[in-house]
Amino acid sequence: MRKRTAVIAAVAIVAVGGGIAYAAWSSSGAGTGSVGSTADVNSTISAVDGAGGLYPGHTVSFQVTIDNPNDYPVKVTGISAGASALVNGCAEGTVTSSAVTNPAGTIAAGATGTYTLQATMDTDAGDACKSQSFTMPLTATLSSAA
Repeated sequence: MRKRTAVIAAVAIVAVGGGIAYAAWSSSGAGTGSVGSTADVNSTISAVDGAGGLYPGHTVSFQVTIDNPNDYPVKVTGISAGASALVNGCAEGTVTSSAVTNPAGTIAAGATGTYTLQATMDTDAGDACKSQSFTMPLTATLSSAA
């Protein structure tokens, strides 16, 4: 009788335990997730130095910095050509800079990059162009480098 009681108890434990495992419910879920993109912030170009040494027909190097106020790295894909404004009698367009395509380097998020450009004074520049500082508007195009 003891043996029979032990077998019945073992079967009962297995049945109850198996019933608990079998009675455990399973389910699945469905729905959606949501994320948003950031907005870009325009960069600014600033002069690093006012390179001197220009005279009619001569070319000098000058540097500009481009900042990246975005939360992601960017690559400068181009910098536009520039032309000087009228300066104290020195004609508009007397000093020009060439466009630059795909300059090297990436600008990290929140950082700045320095770029070297070339400026040339027109061969017909008159005396009014002596000892002047020339400002050229420039535009940079950038793309995400992430």
